[in-house]
Amino acid sequence: MKRNKIAIILSACMVMSMFATACSSGNKDSAKDSESTGSEVEVSEDSETESTESDTEALTGSDSKTTESTVTASNTDTPSESTENTTAAQPSEATPVKLPSLQAKDVITFGSFEQDNDTSNGPEEIEWIVLTVEDGRALLLSKYILEGMHYDSDSDASWEESEVRAWMNGDFYEAAFSDSERASICEVELETDEPAYGRHFTTKDNVFLLEHADLGKYFEMIYWDETYQLGEYCFEVMTPATPYAEAHGALNITMNKQSATKTITEYPEVKGKVTCSWWLRTSGTFVSISGSTISNVVWEPGDELKPYRSPCEMEDKGVRPAIWITVDTASD
Repeated sequence: MKRNKIAIILSACMVMSMFATACSSGNKDSAKDSESTGSEVEVSEDSETESTESDTEALTGSDSKTTESTVTASNTDTPSESTENTTAAQPSEATPVKLPSLQAKDVITFGSFEQDNDTSNGPEEIEWIVLTVEDGRALLLSKYILEGMHYDSDSDASWEESEVRAWMNGDFYEAAFSDSERASICEVELETDEPAYGRHFTTKDNVFLLEHADLGKYFEMIYWDETYQLGEYCFEVMTPATPYAEAHGALNITMNKQSATKTITEYPEVKGKVTCSWWLRTSGTFVSISGSTISNVVWEPGDELKPYRSPCEMEDKGVRPAIWITVDTASD
């Protein structure tokens, strides 16, 4: 009986020992599993961090490409350079300037340009003489000579290729007018004849010089032959160069017996008048200081026209710009 009890006790101890061993082994395996799981988490965290950085870079790159693509598409649809040219330099539709009761010989201000040769006080308003008003547009001629320069450095230069044309439609056009003022200036198609050189051409200009025929059309000439466009003694066209233009070479002359004896003898009312010669559009032609127009042909006995060429590189002449603007003359 005692032996049976001892056997039972021993058996129970062995079972308990085996159970304890199994539990210990289970705890170790569990610990190992736990360590293994923790290692995976850490790797997963590193991987997630790297993945996040990679995604950020990818997103940034994607956004950058998207933005660039958008800009390119926008530029393709509406090129910025073209837009600037359309809205500033040459508008598709002119904006009318409101000038009620406008008529020929009126004087208006439009734009600004250096004239008193004192840059510290800024440019001065440009005064324009209205030559004509027709079809919602007005032809303006600057009241004074605004710049002193040659027609071109080449003696035989045409209007189409002249330096004076490039200056008026380039530097002057940009400097003298604001964006809104440029929006009111019309680009016009001009026909220019230069029979002395056997040339005829068409140009498109925003700013231009008058041609010889315009003098007989818009001014009262004492003598004018429309057939040959020869004229003289039109004192309305006499005007001085501004101090700025004079500083750049335009030659102002005071009408007196020394400068124009014949003119003031026949027309004493012009005595003391200050005036300067200014270029016309036809190559080599200009309005003289005495108010006489000089053509590119001269009259010869026997009804013969002889080519007359004035050097385009003369420095003492002035520039008197002309423009067409869109106007609204309706009274409010």
